[in-house]
Amino acid sequence: MKKTVLLTFGILCSLTLRGQEIQHDSTALHLLDKVAEYFGEINSIKFSTRTAEDVGLADNFLIKEFKTSEFIMQGPNKLAGKVHRHGSDHFYRYNGSQLVYYSMEGNFYTAADAPSTTLEMLDWLDEDFGVKLVLADFFYPDFTQNLMESMDYIAFLGNTTLDGKQVFHIGTANESMTVQLWINQDLELRPVKVILTYLGDPYARQMEVDFESWEVNQTYPDSVFEFLPPPNSKQITWTKKD
Repeated sequence: MKKTVLLTFGILCSLTLRGQEIQHDSTALHLLDKVAEYFGEINSIKFSTRTAEDVGLADNFLIKEFKTSEFIMQGPNKLAGKVHRHGSDHFYRYNGSQLVYYSMEGNFYTAADAPSTTLEMLDWLDEDFGVKLVLADFFYPDFTQNLMESMDYIAFLGNTTLDGKQVFHIGTANESMTVQLWINQDLELRPVKVILTYLGDPYARQMEVDFESWEVNQTYPDSVFEFLPPPNSKQITWTKKD
């Protein structure tokens, strides 16, 4: 599997050097459309992720950072998330109007008025605060169209095996990044793994996300998405990034 990934990465990188020619494979687009259609039709979803990401510690010095997460998304404007990193748990709760972040290690929380839908909130959180909470691009109804507009190459790389399961392999590339997606071959088409490789400034880096433990169309009480400050916790100010 490692040799296959390295070979595919080399192919995708070489595609970025061939100018601005657009190549979008119809098989890959069909599979991506089915994934986007699936997520557009469900009412709620719960899943877990394992993430390995290159993070800049100093100039020209990257370290690998690992985290695990669990998320619940219900309707267009409810989200609850638990992220475990650096040996501690961090919680996010969004009720459609306010997002609250709570650190269990420091026993502090911060709250901010947020956009009125989950997808808008995730974009806002990334753009204003530099927090990419969850890789949720395929949850957008126009996911395939956005990918076609941003990626010069979209290719179906064939059927392969990942962790003992049959999956579809799709690769995309533009001049600044490559994306590889592995989609399960079950009746419900869902992502199994995504690898993003950023090729440009300030340094080349990679993020790998594994998805697992999917549950769909469960009904979760509103209390899951509301935040109740724990005893002796303190509130701090949420500062936007520069």
